[in-house]
Amino acid sequence: MDNKIIQFLPQEEYFSPLNGGAIATWVKDFSGKLKGFQTIVFAPYSKQYFSDYKTVRARISFLKKMGHLIKGKFGHHLIYNTYVIWGALYARLNGIKLIHVHNRPTYIPIIRRINPNTKVILHMHNDHVLDLNVKQIKELNDYCDHIISVSDYIQKGILKKAKSHDVNLASKCSVLLNGCDPKYFKKQNPSNNNSLLFIGRLTPEKGIKELIEATIKAKETIPDIKLLVAGSAGFGKKKDTEFVNELKDLALKGEDCIEFLGYVEHDKVPDLFSQVALYCIPSTWNDPCPLSVIEGMASGIPMIVGNRGGIPEEVGETALKLDCEDVEELTKTILYSLNNKKELKQMADKAYERFTNNFTWQHVASNYQKLINQL
Repeated sequence: MDNKIIQFLPQEEYFSPLNGGAIATWVKDFSGKLKGFQTIVFAPYSKQYFSDYKTVRARISFLKKMGHLIKGKFGHHLIYNTYVIWGALYARLNGIKLIHVHNRPTYIPIIRRINPNTKVILHMHNDHVLDLNVKQIKELNDYCDHIISVSDYIQKGILKKAKSHDVNLASKCSVLLNGCDPKYFKKQNPSNNNSLLFIGRLTPEKGIKELIEATIKAKETIPDIKLLVAGSAGFGKKKDTEFVNELKDLALKGEDCIEFLGYVEHDKVPDLFSQVALYCIPSTWNDPCPLSVIEGMASGIPMIVGNRGGIPEEVGETALKLDCEDVEELTKTILYSLNNKKELKQMADKAYERFTNNFTWQHVASNYQKLINQL
C-alpha cells in the first residue's frame, strides 16, 4: 500500500496492553478505523505489544543508561535525540509521506530535517507546548504542517502561547476530540446497588484521594456504599508508591467500603461498568480530554466529573460537573446521585446519545481523513 502513516509515540510510551498509556490506546483504537492507510507504529521496545499493527520497537534502554552515566549535553542527546533520529530515518528509508507525532513538539524539527518532503502532524494530548521557548515555537511554526489538539481547551492554550511570541498558528491548528469503540464499550443498565467506580492512575491530580474521603463521609448516610478503585500508580505498575500507600491507609477508615482492584487491562474495563451505579472521574487538574470520560458515556453509566480542562467539552450537560477538590461538595453530589437514580439514568442516556453522535472512532477517523486530505 502506497499510503503509509507512521504513528510516532513518545519515547516514554510503550505500545503495549500491559504498560501502554492513553496515547497507545488512542493509536491502537484509532488506527483500526482509518481506511486507506497502512499504519506503522514507532515506539520504545516492549516485550508485550499490540501485534495487530506493524510495530517498530526501538531498543533505547541501553542508550538511556549510557546517557545517564555520561550526563551533560552529550548524555542528553543519547537519551532524547537518538530515539527521534531512529524513527525519522526509518520513515525516510521506507518512503513514508505522513508522520503523526504524539505529544512531543520538540521531535518535529529533527523529523522534518530528515524528511523534508514529508507531511508532519503534531498531535497534542496535553499542554506540553506551553513549556516551549520562543525558538521552539518558531521552529514548530516552520517545520510542522498541522497541529491537532484533543480539545478546544488545549488548542486555546497553544494559540495563546504562540501569540505571546508573535507567532500565529491559527491556520494550522484544529481540534480532534477523542473517541471510543462501541463494539467494546456497550451501553449497559446501571446497577441498582450503591457502588461507585474509579478507573485511572492513582496519582494526586486524578482526585482519587478526595473521592475516597467523600465516599467515607457518604457512608454515614448510605451504609452499604462501595467504591471500586481500578488502577495503579502508573500504567501496568504493580509496586505501590508512597501516595498509594497513603490512599490505602485512608481507606481503612471506611472499613470495607473501599476495594482496590489494582491495574486492570483496558479490554477488561467494560466489565466493571456493569457492577456499579455511578462512575466518577474526579479530576482536580485540567484534564485535556480523557478517554475514560468517553468510555463512561459509551457505557451509559451516570457520571460525576471534574469541571476542568476539556472534560466539559466532552460531557456537555450529560454529567454532574463540579470542583472535586471540595470534598464536602463531592460528598453531597454522590449522595444526590445515589438517591436520584432515575434522574441520573436519564442523564446517562443523553450521554450515550451524545457519544453515538460524536465520539465513536468512526467519527474521529472521518474527521482525520478530511484533515489529511486538505494537507
